This record gives sequence, structure tokens and C-alpha cells, in this order.
Amino acid sequence: MSSRGFGSKDGSIKKTTKIVNLLGKDKLLSNAFALHSKGRVKEASEIYNFLIKNRYFDPRIFNNLGTIYLQLKDFDKAKLLFEESIKKFPGSLEPYSNLANVLLKKGNNDAAKKYLEKAIEINPKYLKAYSNLASIYVGEGNLKSAELFLKRSIEINPKDINSLVNLGCVLRDLGNPKQAERYLKNAIAINPENDNALTNLGVVLNELGKIDEGEKFLKKALKINPTSPLTFNNLGNILIKKNNLQDAEVCFRKAIELKPDFSLAYNNLGSLLSRRGNLIAAEKYTQEAIKFNSKFELAHVNLGTIKIDLDKLSEAEELFLSALEINDNYNYAYANLFRLYEKTNNIKKLKLKIEKLNNNLNINNEILMYKARIAFREKDFVNAKKLIDQVSAEWINQTDQNTNLLFWSFKAFIEEKVKNFDEAFKCFEKSQLNLKYEDCNPVEFQNYIKTYRRNLGSKKYLEKNKTTSFTERQPAFLIGFPRSGTTLLDTILRSHPEIDVLEEKPIINSVEQIIQSKYKCSLDELDKLNKDELDFLRKHYLETLKNNSDRDKNAKILIDKFPFQTVCLPLINLLFPDSKIIFTHRNPYDTVLSCFQQAFEPNNAMSNFRSIDSAAKIYNLTMNVWTDYKKSLNINYITSKYEDLIEDFDSHISKILNFLDVNWNENIKNYRDTAYKRVKINTPSSSQVVQPIYKTSIEKWKNYERYFETSHINLRKWKNYFKY
Repeated sequence: MSSRGFGSKDGSIKKTTKIVNLLGKDKLLSNAFALHSKGRVKEASEIYNFLIKNRYFDPRIFNNLGTIYLQLKDFDKAKLLFEESIKKFPGSLEPYSNLANVLLKKGNNDAAKKYLEKAIEINPKYLKAYSNLASIYVGEGNLKSAELFLKRSIEINPKDINSLVNLGCVLRDLGNPKQAERYLKNAIAINPENDNALTNLGVVLNELGKIDEGEKFLKKALKINPTSPLTFNNLGNILIKKNNLQDAEVCFRKAIELKPDFSLAYNNLGSLLSRRGNLIAAEKYTQEAIKFNSKFELAHVNLGTIKIDLDKLSEAEELFLSALEINDNYNYAYANLFRLYEKTNNIKKLKLKIEKLNNNLNINNEILMYKARIAFREKDFVNAKKLIDQVSAEWINQTDQNTNLLFWSFKAFIEEKVKNFDEAFKCFEKSQLNLKYEDCNPVEFQNYIKTYRRNLGSKKYLEKNKTTSFTERQPAFLIGFPRSGTTLLDTILRSHPEIDVLEEKPIINSVEQIIQSKYKCSLDELDKLNKDELDFLRKHYLETLKNNSDRDKNAKILIDKFPFQTVCLPLINLLFPDSKIIFTHRNPYDTVLSCFQQAFEPNNAMSNFRSIDSAAKIYNLTMNVWTDYKKSLNINYITSKYEDLIEDFDSHISKILNFLDVNWNENIKNYRDTAYKRVKINTPSSSQVVQPIYKTSIEKWKNYERYFETSHINLRKWKNYFKY
């Protein structure tokens, strides 16, 4: 007999009595089960309701009808049915589990747990109850309780793969990756084709540093299930660790293709693109992460850090604050917000924020660190040390790399101020170890310097350099060596109303890229550039310079400040032969020490500052090319000796202004106000330039003299050359 008509207009429930007479209630119930299994839930539900109405009670009827209402999100009806089933059949376990599910949907976790515990009381071997209880505790963040119930489940059934995998995940989140590995491998031993177990094991192995093994399991998982966005995302994370950024990007994009609303993959892709310097794309994808998950606090913070790099600082602040609205105990957000306030010299906001958080124990270490930084700025070095020494060593070891870096760098400067120089040096070394130099190659920068130097061996280049003329207004260049006083001089000069200084924007680097990509010319073959090409490069440079200028485009003097552009002088001199060059220098030993002490943004150049010795070697190489350039090129330059600036401010700055053909202006002396007004200083000198001129940095290297034993060969000659 056809079951057609249940739930239809012509097959009303009135017909059911006739059908019952023909089939009997047992047969009718079987039909309902069959309809239910085929997804014909409306027809099945009509039969279930009819049977209940006619007092045909079977626990399966209540349970099945309840699950239908649960699927339809009619939680009240589902709840009544499961409660009735428990009342009538208290020994039937399934209704307890299903009622718990309903109660969870209604937000009543405590009641849900009670029913699951009751099911276990009835039957201590009821695995589903253990699993569901574990899920509730995971959702509540009570991982220890989740661990307990999952272990009980496994004791009952050691081959329960779901419990093994879930326990592995819980143990990983509890910070026990080794235990997690054991349970996940047990699951795989039972079923080697379980892609969920393989994926999670890959993640755990990655955390344990077994990157190659983790990659192997993730790739195996993808062979079994090539449409898993989560597995692609996790594989991308491993490939980043292996510095295979291109393939990692492919993985994240594949994860997004498979799951277009995959917020985590968007965030990871954004972070990767930011790391590769593609900030616009990074901004776009991280915004997508937030679009699909507005409560994703990590994405808010990551987008904030990207905004900082894009000089969108007010937007960055808003994003950090929005992350804290989501989670007011989120240390990573506080850390970045504090760094932003400090980097922009917004100490008032920093103080106010910290005062509000004084009683929040969860971020106590972060607060201590920034209280110490404020004390340091206020020159209360004893109190700064007292505060920094209270920061938990365990917290430092467990925190993120950036915070770890910040801590050791800052502690080093505190120890230096209280004259614990050996301890300070150890802290500086730890700071350098936390810098992200994985993608950096110091030798590449050394070769870059040598490449430019080879132009001086070309007679054709030297002739072109002498004959090149350019009539338009030419920029000036502020060069030297990092930590030689360029940022201080930059801030002083930009205080003059007729001078604008562009700070550390890689415009020359963009010109280099055009030379290499468009004109297929190496940087040691500048003699090959013809007049039209040089004109194009000048135009590109000047347009980029003006577009990046903060001040009125009519400023009399535009200065491009970038210390290591000392190396690029062969190109600069070819493009702008009449440009004015300001070359800064400082005691070579103090300069090298300061470079080692700073946490520069990692790149090929700055990776040479990981030790005193390597910093001394790159200093020697840079000064060698500077002296070579002075001999071979017709450079219009003036030198600025940091120590002379400190000793006789007015006289020294007057000479530089005369060189630039601008008159003295009293605003020059208010350079500290200029520093405070600057939104962001793109160098480690952000806190120093707002301080009065001080002499304590002169001859500071002598406090660390014993660490220079092997560096004298590279520095002593320059100490004599610059007459120190």
C-alpha cells in the first residue's frame, strides 16, 4: 500500500484510522520510521502525532518526533516531547541526551549537564553522554572537566575514535601537545584513513616543532579529503614555518575557495601578505576575516598592526579598542595598543589606560611592563627596574615573540641605566634572538653594497656622472649610518617652516626595482641607462616624493632621510648631480653599540646588527664605500657630527641651514614640540627625540668595552678617520 497522502491535502489524518485498521499500529510505526529515514519528516510526524494522540506509547515515537521539532528549531515542542519520554520511559537513555541538546540550544547549560549526568547514572557505559558533557565543558572553556569525561569515555571504549580525537584536541588546548600526540596517534592506529585525526595530529606536531612530520600527516589528510578547508589552512601555517610562503599563500587561498566565509583563513592570508610587504592586499583580506566573524579579536588586532604600517594610526587605535570590547582580557590587544601609544608619544592615553587596568590580574604582567616604561621615560630608573623585575619569567617565556622582544630590549636599557652593564648586554642578546630574521640574509645586503661600489670601476659611468645635468629643483638627502643621529637631525630640520623631511620611505628602492625589472639593468651597470630612462626615473622619484610629503608641496627644501641610502649614492648622484647631501656620523663604537641595542624591523640590512662583530663589519663596509664615493663622485655634501650637535647646537645647525640656503628660524629650537606632534616616527628613536639633548650617549661604548675585543679591526681606523 502506498504511503502517499500523509501530510497532503487529500490525505488528511482522518484516513489514518482506516490505515490503522488495515495495518495495525506496529506496522504504521514501521512506516513512520521508513518515511523518517527517507527525509519525509512531515509525513512521518503526522503518524507520530496520531499514534501519541491515540495513546500508542513507544519511546522511539517521542524521541523521533522530538528530533524533528529540534531540526525545525521548535525547541519548546521538542523539549516537551523529550520530557514526556523521560517521564514515561525513565530507563530510555536517548531522550536524556536529546533533551540536553535542546536545553543547550536554549542556553541552559547547567540543566543540560544534569540530564546527561542522570543518563550516566542510569547507564555508566553510555558513551554519548560522556561525549556530550565534554562538548559542553569545551564550550564553557572548562577543558579540565572535558578531559575528565573524554578519558572516561575512552576507558569504556578504547577504540572510540571521536573521543580519542577530541581528547587530543583538548590536551593540545591545555598545553599538553605530547599527550595530545599520543591519543591522536592511537586514533590513527585504529583508522589510518580518519582525516580529522590526521589533520589534528599535523597541527600538534607543528606545535611540537616536528614540522616535516606534521606536513606529512596534513598532506595525507588532504589525499583522503581534498575538500577540507581546515586542513588547507593548517598546512599553510606549517609552510610558513618552513619559509615556503608562496605555497602557504596557495593553501590559504584554497581554504577560502572551499569555504568563502572562512574567517581564520582570511586572517592568516592577511598576515602572510603583510609579512611579504603587500599591505594593501593584507588589509583587504584581514577586513574580510572581520566581515565574516565580527567577534574575531585576533583579526581586529592584526588589522590594526597593518593599519599602523599604512600610517592609518587612528584606525589602528579603533581596531585595538574594538578587540578589547570583544575580550577585555585580551593581552595581545593591550600590548599593541600600548605600543601604539608609546610609539606615537601619547603617554597621557597610555597612563590613563593603564590606571584603569590596575586591578586586572589577567594582564598584570603587561601593566607592570608599561608602568616600568613610563617610569623610565620619567627618568625614575630605580622604580623602573623594581617594576620590570616583578614581571613573571614564566609569562615572558609563554608570551608572543613581539612581547618577548619588547621585554628583553626594555629590560636591557633599564639595567644599563642602573649600571648593570653585563646584565644589560645579556638582555640585548636575548632581544636580538627574538627578532624575526628567518627571511633575512645579511650577506645579501653586503653584496648589495659591493654591487653599487662596482660602478666606480666604469669609466663610462664616471663620465656620465660628470656630464649629467638636471635643471628642476632637486631634493636633498640625509644619509649616514643607522643610529648616527639622523632622526634627531631630521626632527630639528623639519621644525623649520621651509623644510620638509621625508622619513625612511624607500623611494630609491622603488627606482631600483624599475631599473632592474623594466630596463633589465643591474645596479652595477648604471652606465647603461640612457637619457630618456634617467628622465623617467627622475620623474618617478619626484612624483613619489611629493605624494609622500606631509607638508605643503611648496616647501623650499625637501629632504629624503634614509641612513643606508649612503650606499645608493652612485644612483642618487646620477639622477640628481646637484643635490645636497647631509652625511651624519658619530663615534663608530657608539654607533655600532647602538645598532646592536635596537630592535629594528627585520630586513637584510638590519640582520647585520645581530652582534657587535657583524655590526662592526657592515659599518666598515659602508664607510669604505662612502670614502670611495667622496673621491670618485662630485658630491655636494656637508658632514654633521653628532657630538658637535650636542656640544654647540646653534652653531652646528646654523652651518647646516646655510648649506641648505635657508635662514635661521627660532622654531628650530622647539624641535621637541615637533617630535610630539609627529604622528609616528619610523625608527627606534621615537622616545629619544622628545627628550632634551643629552650627553650620556657619548662614549657609552666604554661600558661594554670587553665585548668589542674582536671588532677593533673594523672600527679603530674609522675612529681615527673621524677624529674621535
